[in-house]
Amino acid sequence: MTRIFDAATWGAELCAAGDDVLAGEVSLREESLRRKVAFYLDDEGLPVCQSSCAPSEWYSTLVTRMTSVVISHGRAVVSVDAALPLHSSILDVAFPGAGSDGSMVDITVVDLSRHRRTLHAEIPSYLVVTGTIALALSPVGSTQRTAPQGHEIEIAIG
Repeated sequence: MTRIFDAATWGAELCAAGDDVLAGEVSLREESLRRKVAFYLDDEGLPVCQSSCAPSEWYSTLVTRMTSVVISHGRAVVSVDAALPLHSSILDVAFPGAGSDGSMVDITVVDLSRHRRTLHAEIPSYLVVTGTIALALSPVGSTQRTAPQGHEIEIAIG
């Protein structure tokens, strides 16, 4: 099965190459092993160190390492070695180096700040703790609904 990576979701042009995922000529698995710290991919697929980014900078793809994986009863909890942007959701996930044969499950990603985000996606049948994970991120703002005096008002926060 060939994995398709929608550039509208991932930001950068990604393609599957065997068990790995490539951004242009950059192997996400090899880059993750070389860096040992989380990095983003810019729109051209070039790595940008997460720790050197200002909080206001936004990138759609984060690549980091898994620190814990628990799979049970059709659900997976994956802890990662990075802090996800606070106001972000996860649109898709890839596991460079782990293959693509797996099943669809609810995956909860737990970041360094212990924040949790859950999505329904394919997870390989075999994962290695300290393996690479790539996350397609989307910015989100919170919306609060209030109803003073019988009128509904929508207030966007963030």
